Amino acid sequence: MKRPYLGLWALLTVAFIAFTALSFNSDVAEKLGLKTGSFEQTLTAQSVKNKKKATAKSKISPLKENKRKTGVMDTTNKTILFIGDSMLEGLGPRLAAYAKENGHKLYYVIWYSSTSEVWGCTTKLKEYIKQFKPDYVFICLGSNELFVRNIQEQRQKYVDNIISQIGNLPYVWIGPPNWKDDTGINEMIKNTAEDGCYYNSYTPDQHYDRSRDGAHPTRASAAAWMDRVAKWVMTKSAYPIKLNKPKATKAKADKVIILQPAK
Repeated sequence: MKRPYLGLWALLTVAFIAFTALSFNSDVAEKLGLKTGSFEQTLTAQSVKNKKKATAKSKISPLKENKRKTGVMDTTNKTILFIGDSMLEGLGPRLAAYAKENGHKLYYVIWYSSTSEVWGCTTKLKEYIKQFKPDYVFICLGSNELFVRNIQEQRQKYVDNIISQIGNLPYVWIGPPNWKDDTGINEMIKNTAEDGCYYNSYTPDQHYDRSRDGAHPTRASAAAWMDRVAKWVMTKSAYPIKLNKPKATKAKADKVIILQPAK
């Protein structure tokens, strides 16, 4: 490079350094009668903007991100694993009828009096996934923890653990059919599950006839509940599968496992 150009570059460099220094030193600049702040504000604003973007990105839970949401129905035959609490007494036989009608296999596990904490304290879901090798997982939990205080503090880590054990498998978490307002279990599960993987069973347009305990839907009402879930899975879920309405009202699953309440 020729010397005249070297001198010009040196002069520009010195001027840039001086301008930057003055921009961040208002006292000196004011004595010289110069306006300051614009360059400083530009750099500072960009820094704040980048920081906000990084903070917002860090708040996105990996459990919430969709893995391969397409909305295109998978019409192939599936092996379905269904786990949950005693609500499966009514839902299980009806889902078994759907499985038989649509060429799927169904294995379900009823763990009486179970909660997200009971399942989330163990690796049982992961073990059943290893045993049955399902293509799709259904969960129904939450009815036994509708009124837990400080639900986020008490249950979040267990819900996280359950969903983590599912891994990359498509799934649907069926929320509890509340008979009273809850303390936040529905909202917490919804906010943790992937978009399109949580079915809210407690909405004004859904009605349940209850059995004598006042909590469990009757068998007929549970079957209607499962019908609504199946329709939602086919039309609105993140991972739609073939669940055409069966002619039979119920059927036997390929295998049913019953676990007694945890001590």
